[in-house]
Amino acid sequence: MIGDLRSALDALARAGDTVQVVDAPVDPQIGLIAGIFRTIRAPGRSWMTVEQPLHLYRRPLHGRFPIVTGLFGSRSRLRFLLDPDQRHGAEPAPGSAGSGNAALLLDAIAAPQPVMRGRATMPRMVMPGADLRMWLPATTCTAGDPGPTITMGLVHARDDAGRANASVHRITLKRRSATIGINPTGHLARMIAAAAARGHRLPVSVNIGLDPAVYIAAALSRPAMAYGDDELAVAGALRGRPLALAPCFTSDAWFIDHAEIVIEARLGPETEPEHEPDAPADARTMPEYLGYTSPAGPVTTLHVDALSHRPDALYQAVTGPGREQAELLGAGQEAAMLTMLRKAGIGDLVQDVVAAPAGGGHLLTAVRLAKTAPADDLRVVRAACDAAAALPAAKLVVLVDDDVDARAGDDLLWAIATRFHPVRDLHPTAELPGTPLDPSQSAAARPGARAGDPDGLTARQILDCTVPFHLRDRFRRAVF
Repeated sequence: MIGDLRSALDALARAGDTVQVVDAPVDPQIGLIAGIFRTIRAPGRSWMTVEQPLHLYRRPLHGRFPIVTGLFGSRSRLRFLLDPDQRHGAEPAPGSAGSGNAALLLDAIAAPQPVMRGRATMPRMVMPGADLRMWLPATTCTAGDPGPTITMGLVHARDDAGRANASVHRITLKRRSATIGINPTGHLARMIAAAAARGHRLPVSVNIGLDPAVYIAAALSRPAMAYGDDELAVAGALRGRPLALAPCFTSDAWFIDHAEIVIEARLGPETEPEHEPDAPADARTMPEYLGYTSPAGPVTTLHVDALSHRPDALYQAVTGPGREQAELLGAGQEAAMLTMLRKAGIGDLVQDVVAAPAGGGHLLTAVRLAKTAPADDLRVVRAACDAAAALPAAKLVVLVDDDVDARAGDDLLWAIATRFHPVRDLHPTAELPGTPLDPSQSAAARPGARAGDPDGLTARQILDCTVPFHLRDRFRRAVF
């Protein structure tokens, strides 16, 4: 039974996926991430998509806690952590239906398990005013990063009306302050603004090292989750029991009882530069999930009150761009896409939804379908266009038949090469808000854009690689 990070590692080990323990000293500031990419980089493989190993680094040169990386480094591992007892079987294979990851998540959203609040059940060391740079082995990817950064900090907050939010944010530990990147259109930003309007900062907990179901649920977003929907209740539904919260020691916020490490903090409207004052004027962000850096700008100040941790705590991190980040973000994207396809009336035709790692789990989504009538040729395209238009990150949507493995990049390319007709099967939408983290959506790269136009606009493209229903016999795939 998985109930925290430690039990997740134990369950993986029992299933034959044992953590690789590294006893040699390692520097979390560039050295650790560089070492991971050296290990997985090879000719013919993209470091953006190659599966990442599960590691435990016992002796970081900075910080007081061992570091766990790679927990979500493969789709099979994420599936196991989502459904460790295999109650729903394996992911559906080509030619068969089943419960894909998106379907499991939507089932959990439909039957949430409200959190259970009470006293802390685990012993914790509490350090008011702790120096986070001394205690936490926060990582850096490159020499140009703003500073050591917490990459798996799950912020939990509740507003005065009882609405909850749980979302993962990067937190940079500067020499004299901590900053946090927050989506200005997200649920947490709304809560901060509401608290500021009432004249106070929003108390939050930053939870590090969790039951993987919590991180997966936190990747969910609109339209699968609405403002005020509790991601922690979805995590409870995935595990079949409520998630326990405990009161913070320095505020009226709550933290996740089983969290390895917790930062107690407050968030207000205050912002500051992402980098230290002596940084170059053209400083960039830490590498983003799409494999690029962006111009650094103002970020929100995190007002830290205390640090607490379990005995023998583990610190969890991701590499930044790469397979682990793509799998986590992809789980949320798949649930959002399936939500929209069901609303569009083709849920009965959908066999699987896969957010490809090559798109960072966002920009490239494959949908495997089983059409049953000639009218489905048009139905699936219209539904995909409507779904893509509603999802800001859905830049490319590839529709394939049920004999194609949507999880295999080469099978997708085979379907594009042999079943896609550029004149007939490319269906663009109007130009719509997307993600400014994709440089191809910047005003500078956008045809027809003028000075002052915003970044983050793009048309969606639907690539219909399904066979026209009346031509199924001509496109029958060889069977071996």
